[in-house]
Amino acid sequence: MKEKKELLKQAKIKAIAEEQAAKKKKLEEEMMRLQKEKMLKLQQEEEEKRKAAEEEAAAEEEEVEEEEPLERRRGGDRGEISGTKGEDAWMEKKISEWVANLSLGEDEDALLYVPQEEREAFVRVLEMMEDPLERRTIEDEKKLESKLRMMREKKRRREEANRVAREVERVRACRQKVQAQTETPAKLDKIIGYLEVLSEAWLEEHQANKGQDVTLHAIRSGFRQLARDVVTHVDPRRDRG
Repeated sequence: MKEKKELLKQAKIKAIAEEQAAKKKKLEEEMMRLQKEKMLKLQQEEEEKRKAAEEEAAAEEEEVEEEEPLERRRGGDRGEISGTKGEDAWMEKKISEWVANLSLGEDEDALLYVPQEEREAFVRVLEMMEDPLERRTIEDEKKLESKLRMMREKKRRREEANRVAREVERVRACRQKVQAQTETPAKLDKIIGYLEVLSEAWLEEHQANKGQDVTLHAIRSGFRQLARDVVTHVDPRRDRG
């Protein structure tokens, strides 16, 4: 009798253990199903975000390509009216070269747009992630973010180039006043005065942006060289001094 009770007790314990194991397995399966659904939903959302970001980047890139700088258009117009005086053509060429050099310097500086500290911090974050899918998702988001940032920066600089082209147009509008001066010193003062208008516009724009010391230095150096070229062209004796 005692042995029979012990067997019944063991049978109940086994039944309870099996029931608990079945419940545990069912719970684990449910958790796996929910986790899988969550990951699929997350992946779908990230894919939609990626497509939207790519479409936005493509739209911005297309918009940037369609925005031809005023300087280029005016350069083409100048080619059609090649009968301008040699003095005017020389002055236009020097000013255009100066503006082009500034734009080139900014394009090179754009390579350092993302700070080194930010790149290193992002790499450390990726290294801490254990889930490959999550790591890949974050990495793709960062790439798209950088691409969008560069597209916006490129668009901003193109708009700035247009603004500077308008300043150059103001300088060209003053050519008649410069030509009206018969004496070399007076003509030189007029030319330098109008060039300074262009230089100050650039300096005011870039002084408002933090971390542009290299660009400011290039602007100042370029303007000094342009001024020396003008001085030498108007009065060759000054170059010998």
